[in-house]
Amino acid sequence: MSNNAPHRHHYVPCMVQRNFTNENGGLHFWRRGFRIGDVRVTKPSNLFVEDHLYTIVDKNGVRDHSIEHWFGRLETLAAPFIQEFLNIVRHGMTPIMNRTHWDLWHTYVYHAQKRSVAWHKRFVKEEDLFAVIKEIASEQQWIEHIKAWETDSKDTLREMNNARIAAQADPMPDEMMEELRNLGLVIYVAPPKTSFILGDDMSGDAFISSRGEITDARRVQFMPIAPDVAVGYCDTRGVHTDHLTVMDVRRMNEAMAKQSYLIAGRSKAQIASLSRIPYDPPDIMKGYFKSRDGAP
Repeated sequence: MSNNAPHRHHYVPCMVQRNFTNENGGLHFWRRGFRIGDVRVTKPSNLFVEDHLYTIVDKNGVRDHSIEHWFGRLETLAAPFIQEFLNIVRHGMTPIMNRTHWDLWHTYVYHAQKRSVAWHKRFVKEEDLFAVIKEIASEQQWIEHIKAWETDSKDTLREMNNARIAAQADPMPDEMMEELRNLGLVIYVAPPKTSFILGDDMSGDAFISSRGEITDARRVQFMPIAPDVAVGYCDTRGVHTDHLTVMDVRRMNEAMAKQSYLIAGRSKAQIASLSRIPYDPPDIMKGYFKSRDGAP
């Protein structure tokens, strides 16, 4: 592979980040480790990025950048679709989506939600990865893995990391695509003078109530694509619009901040306020083992 291949890999694409920039082309951001309220500003190229995040490294140190190039091609297809989608929504209309649009959107969302190497690497320990391997491997495979670890732990860790990276580009299973084709899309529209934020994981879930009543709260999964628009799936086919309240947007932003190491948005005051939200990321390993056991 060429040494000129990009090495700064964004796990939140710049084409999405640019939708959130202020009038000067910058994003206000805060990350864990900063003082509460210590909000800074920078360009999208400097946020949600890590060196060689999606680079596969072989035993001779040769780097394979094909996964990052693949993400780039997907973003090239998704970017104009998202911008046209936003343009239609902002004109008060409902986007009309054909089969090609739907499948592109499903593919983009699937990989956006999987594209979390940097996100889960922060709190998934080596022993957690061993626990997963032991759970899914045959007895002989597990014995071979332990032997390899004892012989050359550095190379075994490299292979484990390569496997974690390669999984980000695994194609969506056909049965999952068919399930998604039976779902509908909800467009969550933020009211004036409010805005969504971005976090480490591009999607989140929150309890909201458009009538402002706690007893009427409902859980929604959402992915912000602009300060004024987020999207999510629903059980009713077609495209639907949900106009949110100020409190709805605040709850969604708090949910995003709670699970994030880094948050960013167009309002300095908003990011400063959200920097007070304690860090409480989801327990990936607990969720993994519950799903394998069939637990809810």
